[in-house]
Amino acid sequence: MQTTIFSTAKTSHGVGRQLAASAIALVLGFSLSTVSLAQDAAVSKPKAETAIQSGVKKLITHDVYANWRSIQTPVLSRDGVWAAYSLHGQESDGEVVVKNLQDGREWRSPRGTTPVFTQDGHYVVFAIAPTRAELDKAKKEKKKPEDAPKAGVGVMDLATGKVESLERVKKFSVPEEGGNFVAVLLEAVKENAKRDTTPAAKDADEYQQDQDQAAAAAGGAGGAAKKKEVGTELLVWDLASSKKHSLKDVADFAWNKSGSVLAYTVSVKEPAKEPAKEAGKEPAKEAKQPAEGETKEALVASNAESEGVYVFQTSDASSRALLSGAGSYKHLRFDDEGKQLAFLTNRDDQAKKKASEAKAKSTEKVAEAATNKAATQVAEKSDAIPAQFALYLWSDAASTAQLVLDTNSPGMPMNWAPSEHADLAFSKDGQRLFLSTAEIVKPEPKNAPEPMKVDLWHWKDPELQSVQKVNAERDKQRSYRGVVHLSDRRFIQLANKNMPQLMINENAQFALGISSLPYRQLMSWDKLYYDAYVVDLRNGQAKMLIEKAAFMPQLSPAGKFLLNFDGVKSQWLAYDTSTGKKQELTSQIKTHFEDQERDTPDLKPPYGVAGWTENDASVVLYDQFDLWSVNLADKTSKNLTAGWGKKNQTALRYVYLGDNKRSTESKALPSDQPWLLSAEHDVTHASGYYQFDPKQAGAPSRLIYGDKLISNVMKAKDSDRILFTQQSFTEFPDLWSSHLNFAKAEKISQANPQQAQFNWGTQEQIEYVSADGKKLKALIAKPENFDPKKKYPLMVYIYEKMTDNLHRYVPPSPAQNINVTRYVSNGYIVLRPDIVYTTGYPGKSAMNTVLPAIKTVLAQGYVDSKRVGIQGHSWGAYQINYLLTRTDMFRAAEAGASMANMVSGYGGIRWGAGISRAFQYERGQSRIGGTPWDSTAKYVENSPIFQIDKVKTPYLTVHNDDDDAVPWYQAIEFFSALRRLNKEAYWFNYNGEKHGLRDRDNIKHFTVHMSEFFDHYLLGKARPEWMDKPVPYLERGKRDVMGMFKTPEVKSAVKAETK
Repeated sequence: MQTTIFSTAKTSHGVGRQLAASAIALVLGFSLSTVSLAQDAAVSKPKAETAIQSGVKKLITHDVYANWRSIQTPVLSRDGVWAAYSLHGQESDGEVVVKNLQDGREWRSPRGTTPVFTQDGHYVVFAIAPTRAELDKAKKEKKKPEDAPKAGVGVMDLATGKVESLERVKKFSVPEEGGNFVAVLLEAVKENAKRDTTPAAKDADEYQQDQDQAAAAAGGAGGAAKKKEVGTELLVWDLASSKKHSLKDVADFAWNKSGSVLAYTVSVKEPAKEPAKEAGKEPAKEAKQPAEGETKEALVASNAESEGVYVFQTSDASSRALLSGAGSYKHLRFDDEGKQLAFLTNRDDQAKKKASEAKAKSTEKVAEAATNKAATQVAEKSDAIPAQFALYLWSDAASTAQLVLDTNSPGMPMNWAPSEHADLAFSKDGQRLFLSTAEIVKPEPKNAPEPMKVDLWHWKDPELQSVQKVNAERDKQRSYRGVVHLSDRRFIQLANKNMPQLMINENAQFALGISSLPYRQLMSWDKLYYDAYVVDLRNGQAKMLIEKAAFMPQLSPAGKFLLNFDGVKSQWLAYDTSTGKKQELTSQIKTHFEDQERDTPDLKPPYGVAGWTENDASVVLYDQFDLWSVNLADKTSKNLTAGWGKKNQTALRYVYLGDNKRSTESKALPSDQPWLLSAEHDVTHASGYYQFDPKQAGAPSRLIYGDKLISNVMKAKDSDRILFTQQSFTEFPDLWSSHLNFAKAEKISQANPQQAQFNWGTQEQIEYVSADGKKLKALIAKPENFDPKKKYPLMVYIYEKMTDNLHRYVPPSPAQNINVTRYVSNGYIVLRPDIVYTTGYPGKSAMNTVLPAIKTVLAQGYVDSKRVGIQGHSWGAYQINYLLTRTDMFRAAEAGASMANMVSGYGGIRWGAGISRAFQYERGQSRIGGTPWDSTAKYVENSPIFQIDKVKTPYLTVHNDDDDAVPWYQAIEFFSALRRLNKEAYWFNYNGEKHGLRDRDNIKHFTVHMSEFFDHYLLGKARPEWMDKPVPYLERGKRDVMGMFKTPEVKSAVKAETK
């Protein structure tokens, strides 16, 4: 483990015992880059007043984390009869659970995850993760991704619960709207070859495909392409007949909605040797039909000419080529009806380049030496510019795909071409096809000198060099949206370099164009602003309607209006997309549409938009509590919920229950059915759901409501059956099932029944008065066996507003922050106060709130005032640093990744994004509201470094050398000053980690050390060795704490093996 521990502690305190145990490796979940100290007889016991009496429930210790489970990816069958979800253990094998919601039947399958129902609800298909033991072994042996254990796929017959599975699965998919089929793309079979001894490396092709496409779809896409992915075996599994049809060398695939057609791309390992076929040539012949009961193979020869796009017809299990020839084929996309298929390919341009190269070589042979040079230059030139992509389209009435768009097509900007880095999208009616284009990159001359490795930071740079560096790869792949009108194959370029972003919904006339380019410099110290354009899809004409908007504008579903919130005037505005006319919507409504609780020195954001009524007649807006409707024709407004929310201090919000693949802003609010509204009380945080009739304004009707967090409603597509969760500090968020009226709700999961064995805790909300007279709230958590006659240690955790967590369940787990549940179980009281701020005085604001909250608790008599600790991370840690320079109330403090010096911090960089930190002080969370030269006194007053000589509290921090948010030199400044002043301090630096710990072993390691630190000072436990004896650099990370996290079962198994 590469962690450096810096310590200022002297060795005169006495050396405590160092407890070590054997290591246990952990991989965080399948296919992802994905501690109370064990008691020693020689360690001092906790003071009597905090001990848990023998015979009562067990304490939560580090060895319980592994088996604590979470519920992931819950789904309902379309008819609402079945529910499925996966149980995921933190460090144990999970399982998929499938339950019949009518008769109670339940099926389980080990290691199942991400379940998906077939359209008819007869089967559920799910991934099968490798065993935890296999993943642990692979991590320990440092295996490469291609050698690591692979996932599988399982298919469960819901009539019997029987599961059939396949191994080595890369991905699988079932049709959305029909068919009992599942397509399964297998991992490549590793060839028998000499073992590669090179270091393990990331397999970008395998793990980054989806992320790359998602980023491209979001708007960025043109530049160097990654290496072409070689195809593997694709199985089309007919679940009804149990037949599996094998298709070779498949790189990607896509179903049409009905499941009648599966499109797939073929990609072979060997590069093309001959020019590819020209467009329009006859496709490959239909594959030979198999004998009854046999597995069918699409007999595709493994050569470059077989590469292409094929379709598999599920009706007769036949395959045929739509386009073939050497090249790359990407972004298969069907329209909604499944009758059109679009894709991108560089086949044609690659063939031309091959032909040019062959011609050059032929010329070389004839002209010998003189011509040899020219021929070589031609070949080099053809290789320097990557083969350009073209757009092809197939309709089910055609036998082959036809070219729709390439670099030479009318409407394409000069020297531009379709981009391979962005996805394709059909309009819902199938009449328009959206794609992205990009400028063809000009190659550097072969004889160009090697660039100097130097950055020139220029005062006129629109973005800092550090920002440009972070975004370099994205910028290489940047592309711009355009549209093909399929009725006449007419292409219109929509976005461009001056207006790079385009937002499209389901209306056929207008799109929303966005540009932040004029405001990129402002992003460093102010914020990002937006110019908004209405873009005519028919001709590409763009007209700016909003200049320098502080918040992102929105396009109405029917495309008639742009909606924007004016942060200066705190009102909603609408702009007619046809005329450009601006309308004030809320200036005459006597309520606040801006978030009144936002206390940063910036414009207050709006509460939001519920949606629009049919044909953009009205827009429905939120104030703090209620829903307001504004008619766009006559500007009349109506409080739809009749002030019920405000009267009851309950925030009401519309709940979208439709297809989560579609934007909630793309469809009008329903007018023929009741709306489901979520509800949360502003003070008690009680929550639930209400029903509202949009046809008549008035108070909503209560469906379910209580002193817990009720949320996460999901609805079956063809039924009113729903799933939802409810949780509290003591109740895990298990799944519940009901109908839309929430009547007779039934809990259908029990993820962690073992919780009943442990001493848990209770949590309540208390009130206190800040030093400047404000009435505020805080959370106080106590052990389940709390005795008001005893004296407990108090642990304080701070950030900003904490009472929103009143009803949130905190599962036991290792963490860089205190785990409230474990600390409470082990005899601590935990306080989490709300903090409010005054601009210019964030440190004093924290002091004026945190200290009075602590004093309020101390006044109750059950907390020992000499055993108060405090912990926080990032912004919370900064506030702790400030407090430690103003009070000696705390016996111990941990402040992770904290700020120490706001002057140097202002000039720093958030390296994750490359952006200046100045905006954070002038406009953001740091809340100074000025610069170091116009608010010098505030910067100094709020910087703990200038009062660090006042610190009297033992200090612990974790701040990593690759922190991408708070520069780690802040830790260097603060720790070095404490060391210079001979004050007790310890600093953990996990090498290569970011702002927050990500590697679970590192998280576990710090969890143990933070626990030991606080347990020593607040529970009276023995002082651990690392607090007295510094760890030399050459000995760093050797302490093994992983044995503390092994479950009793694992410990027993290990013990048995050693006998």
